[in-house]
Amino acid sequence: MNGMPHSVIGMIMILFGASLSLQAQTGPFTNADWPPTINANAAVDYVILDTSASFASTPAGWNASMHLAGGGDQAFTLATLDGLAGDQGTSAFLNIADPNYAQFGTVPVVDVLLQVFGDTSLYNSDGSGKTITFREGVLGTELPVSAGTVPLGGNNGHWNWMLFTITNPVSPNVQNTSGLRYIGFQTSTPGPGTENGGVNDGTLRIEGVSGMSLRAIAVGPAGSFGTSNAINVFPPPAVCDPEPTTVNLAFVDINAGVSNHLQVLNDTDQTIIISNNVGPAGDLRKAVQATASFMNFGIISNYLGEPCNPSRAMKVCVEFYDDPALTGAIFGPESYAVDNLGHTATYTGPFYTLKGSGQWLKVAFWIHAVNLTGVNTGTLTGGPRLQFAGGFPFIDRVELGVVRIIGPLANADPEPGYYLDPAICSTNYGYYLDMDLQIPGVATSTTGLTPGDSGGDQQMVIEMAGPTNDLRLSEAPTGGNNNLQFAIRPDTNGLPPFGPTYQDNADVLMALTYYDDPAMIGARLYPWPYNTLKFGVGTITFPNQLTGTNVFGTPYSYRETLTGSGKWKVAYFELPNVNLAGVNQGPQSVVRFQTDPATNGIPASGYIHVTRVRYCVVRPCGSLEGINVFQNVGVANASPFGVKWQGSATVQAASAVNGGIWSNVFSITNLLTSTNIYTPSTNGTAGFFRLTFPPSPVP
Repeated sequence: MNGMPHSVIGMIMILFGASLSLQAQTGPFTNADWPPTINANAAVDYVILDTSASFASTPAGWNASMHLAGGGDQAFTLATLDGLAGDQGTSAFLNIADPNYAQFGTVPVVDVLLQVFGDTSLYNSDGSGKTITFREGVLGTELPVSAGTVPLGGNNGHWNWMLFTITNPVSPNVQNTSGLRYIGFQTSTPGPGTENGGVNDGTLRIEGVSGMSLRAIAVGPAGSFGTSNAINVFPPPAVCDPEPTTVNLAFVDINAGVSNHLQVLNDTDQTIIISNNVGPAGDLRKAVQATASFMNFGIISNYLGEPCNPSRAMKVCVEFYDDPALTGAIFGPESYAVDNLGHTATYTGPFYTLKGSGQWLKVAFWIHAVNLTGVNTGTLTGGPRLQFAGGFPFIDRVELGVVRIIGPLANADPEPGYYLDPAICSTNYGYYLDMDLQIPGVATSTTGLTPGDSGGDQQMVIEMAGPTNDLRLSEAPTGGNNNLQFAIRPDTNGLPPFGPTYQDNADVLMALTYYDDPAMIGARLYPWPYNTLKFGVGTITFPNQLTGTNVFGTPYSYRETLTGSGKWKVAYFELPNVNLAGVNQGPQSVVRFQTDPATNGIPASGYIHVTRVRYCVVRPCGSLEGINVFQNVGVANASPFGVKWQGSATVQAASAVNGGIWSNVFSITNLLTSTNIYTPSTNGTAGFFRLTFPPSPVP
């Protein structure tokens, strides 16, 4: 200080104080810019997912190299929430992709800064934060690293900054001779989907918080953005009555003249007329018909919730007259509110095309996130309105259902009696497919069901296998992977045998005939990833996430373990909630099977050979409802004894197995969701029974 002017000393102290003030800043910070605690000199990669936004304080040295890797079990969609846009996860994971990932190869601790929308996707039902995990590294040696739990206070209906810290250990991959870390290491020959240094085309896959919404992402060395104590502080939520948890459905029935808090609007460009005696002879009804572009519905007394409540998945159910005079006309949802600030979105899903059956039909449409503000509903709340092209069908009932997140109705379908494709309740679609590679050319051999496409991580081979006295043509994994796939292909008329991909989830029974190879004792065969519709949105799921029993009360069959008998055996599996979009296989598939090697690290010890594959779709409605072709007739423990079976079937009886005359047993009512029991009227007489089923329809 010797000789230093007091004015200079004062200036230094002021600047030093300003620096301390900057570092001591604490949130909540604005979502219109980066937090003021960022380090402009840090080596940061980032992306702003809201394409209409730019953050003024973005340092010149930061690298805008990142994006989200989509598809499969890491799908997302653009969403407008609280007036701002971001990407909302629609399946299990979100995957951050950074082509510049190599810069983190020597960084031991990494900070991840997210601008995330505060909603229930981040929190457990008891209000605690979910554990958030970042999966690091390339497929095969990747590492899930916990970043702790989502900080409390963020469930506020706003876009918030959140900071997470993760370790970045040295990768144990044998090719890692330079000692690089999980984030930053790459093999000398990158496999499919590892180009960005991680799994499935990404770099850091976010796990444990499905459905979260992101608006901006930045990744840098520890300390790049400030401290979590400063950043993870959030504004309070807007004052709003909580959404109801004990009601999830509003409806109006024009024919019956009853309403449960829903009314048809009649104004502006959504005018209507009501007519009597509509429909086929013997089923005439009172119904409403649009006379302008749209038909809209208002929810009375905020019955399903208020506009300030979070957006939720909504099911729109319509019962209508499939008028032969309107064959080819289409209808479905139009626009809907995405927040309570006036922002709307347009329905992008499939519409329904009238077939002209001359019957009253029920059809459903799903929209993944609807705000109850409504569109042109005046003082009432609402959902999407309907639009029409090619004609205006008569409608006698409309229902709007909301998926609840908590409470006794949590995750329940608000109206399971309406289907995305009403034709699954008719005989238009088949329920059974059979591929037998050993006897190609027979009628059921490969009609509609064929070996899958070999490639990527599901390389497969068709070759002879089995004991020397029973060699059969069969399909098996190869090429160092243990995945096995079968394709559902259109029939000779170009129609999918089980119906279109866009239909309600199905319960699928499977029977795989496999070689129980003595060289593979302990290897396992089981269904693994498959596609399912979660409130209308396709997502990838896995059987180990499912518990419980099927509609008949029977536990699911999950894994088959080889015992080395040297014989061909049959493994039976069942999957609920299957969507036919498949996984890495087109045009349709039920599931991708996986085999666990008998010896760890040696894939070939799990190359299980499958010679025959049979699928049975258990239909939920119609004349084919509940058919399970793989079951055997059983003995009922009743007095007197009888026979038992599940679902819909015809029971036949005979006095002898060989040479006996089989005849149908009449006066039997099939109970479709429980065990059926038939007791013969004559006791003390030997009898034999079997089940028969109607032939599977051909589209």
